[in-house]
Amino acid sequence: MAILHITFSLSTQGSIKHAIRQNHLQREESVICINDVFSIGPLNNLEERKNWLKDFVFRDHEEFELYEDFHQDWMKKIDRLPCDVDVWVWYSQNTHEEIGLRYVMSEFINKCSMVYGIDATEGLKRIQPNMMIRHTGELSAEMLMKLRPEAKRFSINECQRLAKEWENLKHHPSTLRIWKDGIVHVEEDALDAIIIECAKRVHVHQNEEWLLPVRIIGETYGAIDDYLNEEFIENRLKALAKQGLFEVDGDFSDIYSYRVKYIGK
Repeated sequence: MAILHITFSLSTQGSIKHAIRQNHLQREESVICINDVFSIGPLNNLEERKNWLKDFVFRDHEEFELYEDFHQDWMKKIDRLPCDVDVWVWYSQNTHEEIGLRYVMSEFINKCSMVYGIDATEGLKRIQPNMMIRHTGELSAEMLMKLRPEAKRFSINECQRLAKEWENLKHHPSTLRIWKDGIVHVEEDALDAIIIECAKRVHVHQNEEWLLPVRIIGETYGAIDDYLNEEFIENRLKALAKQGLFEVDGDFSDIYSYRVKYIGK
């Protein structure tokens, strides 16, 4: 029986491919990535989602084309998927991958493939209880191999429940969702206070008034427990600057060409 592995990050995809090659696995196995970040942006309509990502996340046309290529590759793959292929979905307990799991289930609910899930968060509690991860992409190929026995087949009821939850998620107008022992819809500015606190912290550490945005973004990314897109954090930093909380020096269109100074209100 062949296996199709589904991941929600390029790093997870690469690690699983490496594990398959390294361990000379006997079954026919392939890996595909749904290269998206489901914690941000509208979910109700693909065109609306693409337009939102184009406006707030993608830095250039090449990034948008890459997104389109991955989506088309994914749709072709599942359209042509034989009935006798086992589907393994790799995910962990964060907003992005949990929503991704529900999206995948909505695509397979009327197909005949067997769908299995590997919840890396739960699996690590058993095999590496002291290890904490934000998303599955943080795991090495060796650790992913250790998690393979954790694969559990979803029952028909579980598949239907997860697919229904995707439909419910689609109909909510939020553009930001976070993980609090479940998927929670929040306002787009919900993380702004963390960004400001991180900017203040970087200012103290570096003892400089003018700060590179990448430093603030990196500090913020580390302070948030969930898996988010760094471009989304930068977009919120720009929104705060437009509100007058940060002064800007340089070209706003290039992350490496401007600096910011927190001035508050």
